[in-house]
Amino acid sequence: MKEEKAIINLNFQSKLSIKELYVLIENRKKELIQTEGLISLFCHSNEITNTVGGIYIFQNTQSAEQYLKGFLIKGVGLRYGIIPKTLKIDISSLNYTLQCNNFI
Repeated sequence: MKEEKAIINLNFQSKLSIKELYVLIENRKKELIQTEGLISLFCHSNEITNTVGGIYIFQNTQSAEQYLKGFLIKGVGLRYGIIPKTLKIDISSLNYTLQCNNFI
């Protein structure tokens, strides 16, 4: 059976503003593009809950787990000003996709 793609869903509150966060992401763009197994990254924010995050799609679970190790162990998460106890991380398998013509 072919290994399924993996999704990481990260949500957190940050000490940084949304503008500062997106500047940080833009500055990490080259590093992110070169991340082994990363297919796509979607960044999101919710002004009501004051949370931000990202949905990462990886070629497989191994690549997703490797990225998370770097994010947590190498302190990448610290750069994002994550407020302790607000970080939520889910890893899931991507089982179904629907491609629409309206995608940005």
